[in-house]
Amino acid sequence: MGEPVREMTLDGRRALQTLSSVALALPAYAAAPPAESSVDYHYFDYREADLAAARSASSQAVPRYAISGHKLLAETPLGPRYGLRADLTVESMSGASPWFVMPDARGEPVQVMSGATIKDSRQDLQLSLSRYDSRRSLGVSLGYSDEDDYQAAYLGLQAAFEPAASQTSFGFGLSYSDDRLQPTEGGSARFPERIVKASKDKLSLQASMTRILNRASVLQWGLAYSRASGYLSDPYKLVYVEGATRADARPDQRSMGSFFLRLRRHIKHVQAALHLDYRATRDDWEIQTHTLEGRWAHRLAENWRYHAGLRYYTQSQAAFYAPYFTARPADGRMSSDYRLSPYGALSALAQVSYQHQGLDLALGLEHYQADAAYALGRVGAQNPGLVEFRMLSLRVAYRFD
Repeated sequence: MGEPVREMTLDGRRALQTLSSVALALPAYAAAPPAESSVDYHYFDYREADLAAARSASSQAVPRYAISGHKLLAETPLGPRYGLRADLTVESMSGASPWFVMPDARGEPVQVMSGATIKDSRQDLQLSLSRYDSRRSLGVSLGYSDEDDYQAAYLGLQAAFEPAASQTSFGFGLSYSDDRLQPTEGGSARFPERIVKASKDKLSLQASMTRILNRASVLQWGLAYSRASGYLSDPYKLVYVEGATRADARPDQRSMGSFFLRLRRHIKHVQAALHLDYRATRDDWEIQTHTLEGRWAHRLAENWRYHAGLRYYTQSQAAFYAPYFTARPADGRMSSDYRLSPYGALSALAQVSYQHQGLDLALGLEHYQADAAYALGRVGAQNPGLVEFRMLSLRVAYRFD
């Protein structure tokens, strides 16, 4: 089928950028502006594994989504108290994506895919200006993202301070985004169920505390809250209901709270560092998630280092999710999106880097697999659209004296 389904939301693509990053430092606000100017280039290549024939409605393996991207980060001091940062991302996307789920002759869910007609690009630019004093900082960020059918503008504010003679620092963040979408062929005779245009907005808050435990250990914990409102459904996905397809229909509001905990431990005698992260979220769509990640960063020689990591993720399903529906829900809310289904996921990361004077080179590979068997809770029927992918990343950075 030639339906040009757009798979990843803006939030999803930002998450992809995070996955492609090779930075392993503990997130924290800087106490001083950058000491020198720097340029940091990332290239990533994201490839989803083919949909297996056993999970496909066509009974044939189907190629899936691919994204290649370039990310350029430039940072420079502006005098003794200010720092400026510019972050540009350009992505190209192509392939096929899950469209809707239907039952086979035995009642087992199978995936109907779009045709391999998705071709799109995205450009995202962020500018950040920060002011630093001896024990506090204040920053503002502006950004704009543009693609064929989606535009987003966002504003962020960040603040941090460290009390005198203290081993503890505090950070706060506030961001707001305003998104506009105009789906391809919305309201056309070919896709009458698809909206013509819509909008949504999102407000996010975060507070954290970072504590130096001793000369080798740093602990950070915090809370975050976000609230989205407007059109939160996916205009390119359908739901199989009573033998026919209908538009994906989700609530028009979503509130989410989360807790995170991060530990960094330097192990001097082996010239290595252990990174442990935990995150839990819960929202009013009844989705609960848990993420546990461990990374090991080891210095091999004077200029060589490697990083290796494992990540485990699990989530429960949304209140209005089902692989397909035998009857239409009374409230009209329904979705078969695999991202709202119950599942777990495992991913492994390996990276080698070389550093010499101001030059930093890194090559990384990540493999991710989602499966209902990895979920903590019981899953009645696995969504056939769950993803397996690999990500290749390359980084070239240079600091100017």
